[in-house]
Amino acid sequence: MFRIPVFKCDWVDNKNVTKVDDLGFTLVDFNKIAHKSDPFILASQAKQVFYVQDQLDPRWLVVLSTPQKDFLDKEGADDLVDNSIEHHPFIGTLPEV
Repeated sequence: MFRIPVFKCDWVDNKNVTKVDDLGFTLVDFNKIAHKSDPFILASQAKQVFYVQDQLDPRWLVVLSTPQKDFLDKEGADDLVDNSIEHHPFIGTLPEV
């Protein structure tokens, strides 16, 4: 039997319910879900992220990603190293203060 793993997702409209703040963080509003008729993606298309509520505007969620783990390269790995959260901004410079 041939099986293909898929994930069911909630989609948001990139044009109307996502924005990038002054520091380059991506924010989403899950009150307006899009593409309800096509909720699935292949496992190879998935990326793990999590959401933190914006303290300035509670309807927005900040998108954060975890560092990618390389499970195949175990040589020299230190299990005592703390995990960190990465943020990859969309802008190249910080805003002027």
